[in-house]
Amino acid sequence: MICRSLILAVALLAAGCGPSRSDAEAGRWPGRLHRLPPWRTGVPALAINLPDDYDKGLRAGEGFMVHLFRRPPEKAPADSATLVVYVGRHPREARSKALAEPGRIAGREVTWFGDAWRDEGGRQMYHAEAYVWGLFGWPRCWRADAQGLVVHVMAWGTDQREVERLMAAAESLRLAP
Repeated sequence: MICRSLILAVALLAAGCGPSRSDAEAGRWPGRLHRLPPWRTGVPALAINLPDDYDKGLRAGEGFMVHLFRRPPEKAPADSATLVVYVGRHPREARSKALAEPGRIAGREVTWFGDAWRDEGGRQMYHAEAYVWGLFGWPRCWRADAQGLVVHVMAWGTDQREVERLMAAAESLRLAP
């Protein structure tokens, strides 16, 4: 019976049904906690706290996952601000490195690259992105194929203040407990 209970507990944790955050994390980051499913069995899941009005979407492909966060259309225009968290081995090149500033994501030092420009419709667009390397290394993950995973965080939109708010929220990205 103990073995069966342990298997059920492990299965629930792997499916994201375990505790959402520890007591120590409860007040550390504002906003709503989102648990991001693991890239593959045996790879830790991620967690991030975002403003309460953001909803989560997921796109998965062969060898990658893309977690997408936007506000519902009744709360804000779709192009006002978006946050993307890519987990995989082949992140795209930074769109622009016109601006660079230091930051922290998942407890690691990163460089935020960014730029601003006018799109085809004349709207002012703001874009920032950062790469987190080596987050899934040993001893956190026993899978050898997880060692080369990269987390690529991107924030963009027409609302500069909201894009900056998403960049600040990205600091809360971490391995899920």
